[in-house]
Order: sequence, then C-alpha cells, then structure tokens
Amino acid sequence: MDVLWKHAGEIGQAAGATVLLTILSWIGALVLGTVVAALRMSAVRPARITAAGYVAMFRNVPLPVQMVLFVFGLPLVGIIYPLFASAVIALVLYTAAFVAETLTGGINTVARGELEAARALGFGPGRVLRHIALPQAFASVVQPLGNVLITMMKNTSVAAVVGVAELAYVSDEIATKEAQTFVVFAAAVVVYLLLGLILGVGVGYLEKKVAFQR
Repeated sequence: MDVLWKHAGEIGQAAGATVLLTILSWIGALVLGTVVAALRMSAVRPARITAAGYVAMFRNVPLPVQMVLFVFGLPLVGIIYPLFASAVIALVLYTAAFVAETLTGGINTVARGELEAARALGFGPGRVLRHIALPQAFASVVQPLGNVLITMMKNTSVAAVVGVAELAYVSDEIATKEAQTFVVFAAAVVVYLLLGLILGVGVGYLEKKVAFQR
C-alpha cells in the first residue's frame, strides 16, 4: 500500500484527467450525435446517406485504431493537435456515432400522429425535430444514453495508447517503475468503479426525474 501513498498525487491528477476527458468528450459527442441523428431523419437523401455512412464507419472501426490514426496520421498532412485535444476529438467522433444511433431509436418512438399534427400546424422539419421529436427522444432514451456515457468513460483508457496521461497511462507507468502491477492497477480498478457508479446513480436519478415530469 505504500506505493499508493507515495504516488497518490499522480494518481489523483490522472483520475482528474480521466474525468475531464470524459466531460469534454461527452459534451462534444452529445452535440455531434444529435446533429447526426437529425440528419438521419432528414428528408434530404444525401444528408441521410452521409449520416448513415458516418455512423457505419465510426461504429465499425475499433477505437484504438481510430485513436492512433487520428493522433499520428493527421500530423502527416500538417494537422497537429495537442495529445489531450486529439484524444478528446477521437472520442467525440467515435462516441457520437453511438449517441446518434440511440437518439434515432428514440425519435422512432415518437407517435407519427404528433409529427403529422405539428406539420399540419405549419411546423417545418427543423421545428418538428427541435420542439417535438428531439425532446421526446431524449426523454425516452435517458438510460441507453447513460450506458453510452459510462462506456465512453471506460473508453478514455484507450487514450493511454497515444500517451495521454490519464488514469490507465499513469497507472502503467507507476506499476512499471515500482514493480507493483497488481496493487497499482487494483487501485485504478477502484477509481474506474467509483466513477462508473457515480455516473450510474446520476443517470438513474435523471431517468426518474424525466419519467416523473412526463
């Protein structure tokens, strides 16, 4: 246990980096995923095809591959970001595809009669999505979106592959330096477990609140 006290500051900073990576990536993924879901429901065929292609590409290519290609591939064409920012962007692009799929499922649960009534009242496609479809879609998929969020939090560990100093990367460095692999990674497991539980409780509370309001 001495090794944990010795490196408590480093582990705490790494856990903070993981939390920040999760927050920034989730905000970006939620925004981009909503846009992609809206495009998938568009009446414009090229928009639907583009959105479907985006989802198919980012869902079916493993995140570690995307992370490495994004971080080390873009500099070859002159596009350079800091490692942390690169990891955030890669996580956003990957997770947004799952957010879009989840929201699309939510939109499909909205009663067709409500959408037709809104159009009859003169609502354009954008207003129908913004005022009718998306609010109901979000309310109906709180738990599935929460699952995507928790999965994304765990996926932040993939950033270690490209050298981002988050929890998995720092844990590996400390474990190698101190030759205490089990103890250090057991501590990392506890941190990931706590983060997952906190997110799970938050999602459960939000789901109950939304269900009550509905």
